[in-house]
Amino acid sequence: MDFYLSTSIDAIDRSHIYHFLRACIFQSSFSSPVEDKLIQGCKVLDIGCGAATWLLELSTKYKNSYFYGVDIKPIYPQEIKPYNLEFIKADVTDRLSFNDDEFDFTHVEFMSFVFTSNQWDFVLSELVRVTKPGGYIEVAGRRNGYVGEGPIFRKLTDAIWLMYSKQGIDVKLMYNLDSKFELQPNIGKVHRIEKDFITGPNGGKIGLVWQDMSIAYFKSKLAIQVISKELGISEEEFNNMVKNLTEEFKQTRAECVHVRFWAQKQLSE
Repeated sequence: MDFYLSTSIDAIDRSHIYHFLRACIFQSSFSSPVEDKLIQGCKVLDIGCGAATWLLELSTKYKNSYFYGVDIKPIYPQEIKPYNLEFIKADVTDRLSFNDDEFDFTHVEFMSFVFTSNQWDFVLSELVRVTKPGGYIEVAGRRNGYVGEGPIFRKLTDAIWLMYSKQGIDVKLMYNLDSKFELQPNIGKVHRIEKDFITGPNGGKIGLVWQDMSIAYFKSKLAIQVISKELGISEEEFNNMVKNLTEEFKQTRAECVHVRFWAQKQLSE
């Protein structure tokens, strides 16, 4: 739930935890059938890589492959990193500085609060462009909206969705992004996989991790300032709402859904 250009240490720590939570619910860090290619050696691109947890994990595991990460904010490791990992500071909404048909696997995740609908069209087209025929493109994110949540959590999350909507970002688009993906040229069948869990103690260990991440976010200085302003309440009133979240999660079953889409690039007709 972070404001996605936040570079605070706490925000980066939450992004690391969130990576492993997603890998846990999907039982993998990716869903495209690229394991054999990664073992043998291939070229991988992750755009909007952030703190690069995904890239650090894969580049350490698949030493025969070479990985590239692109992000506008250089919060990725500058010096201590695997030898087969390279970072490039760039705005991914500009044309990528790579040749056509360069990568075996391209990936973007957790960017639903960053791109407008039109920017998604461009980003997807760029991923397809730089992916080799026979290579795979994977997009992943979360359904930004809950089912079964309590009134406090709903009020807080609705305020977040509204703030991004005012910036021209449709936060609900990610859940149906396969409809845009399918419109790209030279793309095979778009596969879709969903995983869900319950927020809070009713969701077991995963639910408790997500509860702790959510509450930690709402207690961050940035969240307190901007969400209380959006709600038109004092920071003290906002903090009191957040204090009551733990008890609310015990009484509710707020369903959190994550989704991945992947497709293979076809030969040009």
